[in-house]
Amino acid sequence: MREFVLLSLNGRTSEFDLNDLTFGRIDLVCRAVSSALFVSDHIRRDTNIYVFLNGSDNPPKMISFIGETIKDITPDEKTISRLILAALKKGRSLVLEQEIEVSPGIRVAKKSFEKFVKEKSKENKLFYLSKKGTDIRNLNSFQGLFILGDNLGLPKKTEKLLKNLNADTISLGPAVLFASHCIILVHNEIDRK
Repeated sequence: MREFVLLSLNGRTSEFDLNDLTFGRIDLVCRAVSSALFVSDHIRRDTNIYVFLNGSDNPPKMISFIGETIKDITPDEKTISRLILAALKKGRSLVLEQEIEVSPGIRVAKKSFEKFVKEKSKENKLFYLSKKGTDIRNLNSFQGLFILGDNLGLPKKTEKLLKNLNADTISLGPAVLFASHCIILVHNEIDRK
């Protein structure tokens, strides 16, 4: 199983305009979801991506896309943004730690990123993608949860939490890349092994 988690600090947690996905950077989230779940001819059924939206007006929200069971999804930003909007509408009244299914393979929860990674760290190795990490090509095992931030990166306190949870900091090369590109490169490294 391949798992990714994206922390979007400005990701809208209330309704947004489907014609302007840059507001609240839902466009970045959509591209990350597409990169995680799709190859040219099928959905990666062995992949999950968890998106944490911490922007206005109702944070935190976690939207889970489960490759094994997801249906009625295509890799374009419009389709994915509609699914995110539907999840946010359905999850509008959730209380902390509550989670509901939106459609097959898509869930929405009112959950913090920090709590999620703490829970995941009990059973999974954590890999934090950062320019300052160890080269991914030096890893022997890729089993775990790959953590990345959006265009704002991760806050220092979150990086400290990951360090305290013994996350390995790994790099995909010397350039700072888009989150969606990082996901593709991780997939490629795993595919090649």
